[in-house]
Amino acid sequence: MKLLTLIALTTLIGSVVQGQSPSTDPSVGLEFFEQRIRPVLVEHCHECHSASAKKLQGGLRLDSRAGLIAGGDTGPSIVPGKPEASLLIRAVNHADADSAMPPKRPQLARQVRQDLERWVAAGAPWPASEAADAPTKVPFDLEARRKAQAWLWEPPQRQDIPVVRQAQWAKDPVDHFILRPLEERWLRPAEPVSDAVWLRRASFAVTGLPPRPEDQQALDRQAGPTEREHAVDQLLASPHFGERWARHWMDLMRYAESRGHESDYAIANAWQYRDYLVRAFNQDVPYDRFLQEHLAGDLLTPPRLRPGTEHNESVLGTGWAFLGEEVHSPVDIRQDECDRIDNKIDVFTKSFLGLTVACARCHDHKFDPIRSQDYYALSGFILGSNYRQVRFEAMENNQRMARQLQELRTRQLPPLARRAGVVLRPAAQRLTGTLMAALQKKETLLPAARAWITELQSATTNKQHLLHPLVQPEARGNGTETELTDPLGTRIIADYTRPGAQPWKADGEAFGSGPLAPGILVPGSSESQPIARILNFGAARRDAFWNRLSNAPGNENDSGRIGSTARAGQMLRTPTVTLKSGRLHYLIRGKVRVFASVDSHLMVDGPLHGALNQTFDTGDSLEPRWVTHALGAYSGHRAHIEFGPDGSRDLEILQVVESDSVPTWKPTLLFPGAHRETSTQALAEALQKRGMEACDWLEGRSTNTPAPATLRWAEWWIQHPELSDLATDLEYRKLARQLMQGQDELARQVTWQSRTAVAWMDGTGVDEHVLVRGKPLKPGILAPRSLPAVFQGAKPIQPTDSSGRLELARQLANPSNPLVARVWVNRVWYHLFGRGLVPTVDNFGALGERPTHPELLDHLAWQFVHVDRWSTKQLIRRLLLTQTYGMASQTADTRAPELDPANQWWHRMPVRRLEAEAIHDALLVVSGRFNPTLGGPPVPVHLTEFVIGRGRPDQSGPLDGNGRRSLYTALRRNFLPTTLQAFDFPTPFSTVGRRNVTNVPAQSLAVMNDPLFHQQAEAWARRLLEEYPQADAPTRIRALFTRAYNRLPTPTELESCQATLVELKALHASSPSGADIWTDLCHALLNANEFIYLP
Repeated sequence: MKLLTLIALTTLIGSVVQGQSPSTDPSVGLEFFEQRIRPVLVEHCHECHSASAKKLQGGLRLDSRAGLIAGGDTGPSIVPGKPEASLLIRAVNHADADSAMPPKRPQLARQVRQDLERWVAAGAPWPASEAADAPTKVPFDLEARRKAQAWLWEPPQRQDIPVVRQAQWAKDPVDHFILRPLEERWLRPAEPVSDAVWLRRASFAVTGLPPRPEDQQALDRQAGPTEREHAVDQLLASPHFGERWARHWMDLMRYAESRGHESDYAIANAWQYRDYLVRAFNQDVPYDRFLQEHLAGDLLTPPRLRPGTEHNESVLGTGWAFLGEEVHSPVDIRQDECDRIDNKIDVFTKSFLGLTVACARCHDHKFDPIRSQDYYALSGFILGSNYRQVRFEAMENNQRMARQLQELRTRQLPPLARRAGVVLRPAAQRLTGTLMAALQKKETLLPAARAWITELQSATTNKQHLLHPLVQPEARGNGTETELTDPLGTRIIADYTRPGAQPWKADGEAFGSGPLAPGILVPGSSESQPIARILNFGAARRDAFWNRLSNAPGNENDSGRIGSTARAGQMLRTPTVTLKSGRLHYLIRGKVRVFASVDSHLMVDGPLHGALNQTFDTGDSLEPRWVTHALGAYSGHRAHIEFGPDGSRDLEILQVVESDSVPTWKPTLLFPGAHRETSTQALAEALQKRGMEACDWLEGRSTNTPAPATLRWAEWWIQHPELSDLATDLEYRKLARQLMQGQDELARQVTWQSRTAVAWMDGTGVDEHVLVRGKPLKPGILAPRSLPAVFQGAKPIQPTDSSGRLELARQLANPSNPLVARVWVNRVWYHLFGRGLVPTVDNFGALGERPTHPELLDHLAWQFVHVDRWSTKQLIRRLLLTQTYGMASQTADTRAPELDPANQWWHRMPVRRLEAEAIHDALLVVSGRFNPTLGGPPVPVHLTEFVIGRGRPDQSGPLDGNGRRSLYTALRRNFLPTTLQAFDFPTPFSTVGRRNVTNVPAQSLAVMNDPLFHQQAEAWARRLLEEYPQADAPTRIRALFTRAYNRLPTPTELESCQATLVELKALHASSPSGADIWTDLCHALLNANEFIYLP
């Protein structure tokens, strides 16, 4: 069967591959050299082996490619393309003890040695512009470099449309820009393709799927010049458009749903970012807004909401920052942070700006006008923000509910307090007599008086009772009012006892809109206890109203120990500081979960960094106390502290300090200055005085906040309504009922459950130092946050209360930015035409290729911003309807191969192989197994028995992914879909704007032998026989061709297929309608070039 299938394949249409050998690793180029190789040579080798060495060792120069190849006293140090024969590789691998390098130092890290081997294997690429004896340090001239690339740093300008001789050929200004260079070279553009070929090409470009038969029929029925316009509009309106273009964008954002490294921990709810992209492209979100959502979606006001809901879409755009690789338990946590930030900068600057800014991590960029200071200026924007799981479905509604809740309390608590003061005043006026009578247990008919007797009896044995000193003289002692004392050297990191002392940074509504000041009334949850608390000290307090917040069923929890989803929407964070002693103390009341975010490390698991997560519990006391978080191992590291509740108990956070010793907190004493000899009468009189002060304050007669002891007394008395007439006062009960009913009504409108998604949370301003040679232990000058200086108008963005990401996003989205629009329209051109106008789509700098049609690039960029208003769909629509896009892939001019061998002037459309996902998805469409459902959690990846490793998912997914598009297959970094990998699916570690397109035997073998192709061929055959149960063979063959290639077979192809069926019938001893023979024929058609290539 396999032999006949292969014969059918080769005789019918041709094989997939021609036996070409794999190409050199394209990821190891000059950028790889600048980022991975040169810094190693400079740091570890140049001291002894360069022009700047005090004494050249061994006659060996390693500061030029010529020096490396020439070698020294022992011969050439590298043999390009042969790492196994290169002395340099042997030296760093310590193959010979005598020649081990670097000398008298530890062996280079394994990753560094592997990078060196890859570099040598790739031919040791080195910038051709550097002479053999070039100095290792060239003065950096920003203006000279800017002028050398003048076209790149000026905003796109409106271009005059070129005049062409064949004006009748050009339908769009784009065609004029393409035709003009062709005419200058006396070349003719290729002939136009048929509507069927054009539709197949456009359908895959727009949706990543083959056109449906009804789409072709609709195009055939259309008459006139608008037929293709209507077809394009239908394609752009398809929900599958967003899936296709989201996948393009995911390549840039190195999208994956696990963190890689050793155990491949899952990234909780990463798929929400993927679905955000699908919706954003389907809704044609303007690209400038799209950019701002990626950099500052959590800060945009108002945010963009999902249509028909109040789900915050904008905040989801920030999730890209946390989709990279993460290391659990890194030995050098600061170095690990530098690597993660480097990846974020690399992804951000390549994707949006087309620049390799990450090359300036260790030194000024060797070619582009990017200083090392610019690199670290961008680092600050990242350092000023932190990871969270955001309650995106609930946050907008709940923010509104929180505002209404605050308005309700502001409106109803004052009259409730005033009524309490009025009711308590008569009792306060006679309090001394009441207390003395109760202490003597005098009989009375008054309920309140009898309640006082019971209460004082309780206070006799309860040492924690507020009135214990009143009834037990030995409990009286010296005391003072509430006071915080600072030991020498104490540094206050966060002080929530004083509202406004530092920027307020909280995720969600649970901690309110800021710290609460002393004297704030905290409402209760029942009519009998309408006032739960009167704060006698300032604090950040978790509001019990929000205790019912929870995550929606099926929401994923974070891997490791961080458990962020448990605190999503209920987290308070401090400013970022650099730890000194690392001995932190928290003044808290209640039970709290604490995460010390040191060097932004969040993948906490394993033995090294468990101390970053702690739980503290101070019990049920009304007094706060200090708890200590020992982080001495992280002295000198940056950190901020995140607090979240644990359970439903009260939680109040007063201060966060760093000190060698624990500060003191002297509790609130109801009887300051009292001692054993103080008379009970005097204490009772003191309580009566405090009671009168409290009534004056509650009624509003006094605007000064009373002393803490008075507030504590007022709180206690109100919470014991049986000791006064509060329990029976109708007006007080009415006001309490109104407050509770108002809160209950708002509670019914709160979105209590929500799914969460990975996102940025804004912190406080952080400016990074320039790290000399990229080393964290060698900080240099400070690099204030800003765009790179090469951008006109770039100036420091230095808010101390935020990261500055919002201002950065606004500057980048400005129409005058020279790169943003150019880079994006070039990417769109690349995805539609197969090659960018700037072929190096991720690198517009000096190491990238120059644009072949700079005027066309500027025309498109200017139109995109000023005419299309940043609309990606309008840009795609215009390009699809050009004559250029409709050209055939066969040349119309015999001189073209000589005059334009690389087709850089676009005399024809290139033949393009479908991407891995398009092949997979087309397979499902043809077989009838395609499930068009959009969005949702990923389908587990299918794993064979040969896929092994730590972190391997417990269960393998279905072979065909339940018929879902490959977009929805789980992307585990260490367990990528093997079939997709055969067709150049990118490894998601950094931006891949231009995929490799290889032609290797593995692809032919995959199409021939992969179980997925066999499974779908069988499903296709069953579908065919169900749809055409009584049809003859020619009818069925025509149906197969229409489904697979969107065309009818030629007479020769029809005849070949029929002959193949006869052979298969004999082989299988089957009937003409046997599923096995039709399965083999279907499989043969899937093996054809035409199935995976677009002409």
